[in-house]
Amino acid sequence: MVQTDAHLSLLTSEGAAMAAWEDVQRQGLSNQNNKEESSPNIQVPANGGKARLGIHPGGSDDEPVSLVQHVPSVPMFEQQWHKMYQQDTQAHGGTPMSAHTKLVIAVFSRRGDGAFRDVIRKTWMNQSGACALAKGIKPNCSVYVTFAIAGGSKEVKFDEDMLVLDTPENMNEGKSFHYFQASSKMFPWATHIAKCDMDVYPYLRSIVRNIESPPDGTPTGCEAFLGRPMSHDECGGTNVCPRKGCKFRQNDFLKYGEKQGGCWNYMSGGLYIMTRSLASAISGPNGWWARNSHGIEDVTAGKAVTYYAREHHVCVHSWTPGDWYHSTTD
Repeated sequence: MVQTDAHLSLLTSEGAAMAAWEDVQRQGLSNQNNKEESSPNIQVPANGGKARLGIHPGGSDDEPVSLVQHVPSVPMFEQQWHKMYQQDTQAHGGTPMSAHTKLVIAVFSRRGDGAFRDVIRKTWMNQSGACALAKGIKPNCSVYVTFAIAGGSKEVKFDEDMLVLDTPENMNEGKSFHYFQASSKMFPWATHIAKCDMDVYPYLRSIVRNIESPPDGTPTGCEAFLGRPMSHDECGGTNVCPRKGCKFRQNDFLKYGEKQGGCWNYMSGGLYIMTRSLASAISGPNGWWARNSHGIEDVTAGKAVTYYAREHHVCVHSWTPGDWYHSTTD
């Protein structure tokens, strides 16, 4: 079982992190390939649940490994993430996060991505205020991190800090739906649920600060959906994208800059966050998302929020936090 040193801390000087990233990029590190480390040989019988932390039945041992498209080689990934982590540690020290927010954040991963998970455990996951979700609720934790792995049809071995979903590994066949459905029910104490790609380095203190201090004019008493909105052109301009001209309007996810019907939006899949109550509502067994979970997953998540909110007359405040994460695609 892989563990991190929980007493190490820190993250979140956006400027320092970007400088670290640029420094690494200038080094021109080679793209040599390392084999991912295998998970420990531990097995636990199936429990028949929809998701479980740790060992779970699922997946095929001969399933091909397909890393996130934009994740660099393991050596470069490790250099980049450690450089940003060191800069953030020096800049922020042990600055505490608010105890009011309880954010569950899952890094979407696959079984063969073990070497990348180890880097994440030793960098942004290994700071004060962030804890492994498998360890349970702790008084000084604001962010609870896990790795979302899909299961399948046979017994396989997983690390304890994995949230193993009762669905085959996939990209556009409902993994996000199953994650939000399972996590919103398994962790009722959470205030917010987030999905994060493996090639994203999140600035946790900035995220928590933005959750608790929304922009002026943000409606109160509403659900929340935070992320980077994707326009028609950013989406790729295909027929699955929001219509051209439907510009995102800050603070209200259901309103747009133009007065035209049929507009909707969605958040970039690198990282987006929603209140736990919203995640639970849109992932119900009889809802729109349950019937339409296949397709481009970030798009279906945005549509699920839109359909639910309009049908039930629920307000959803939404905004794009400032410098809250760095992605290898940026």
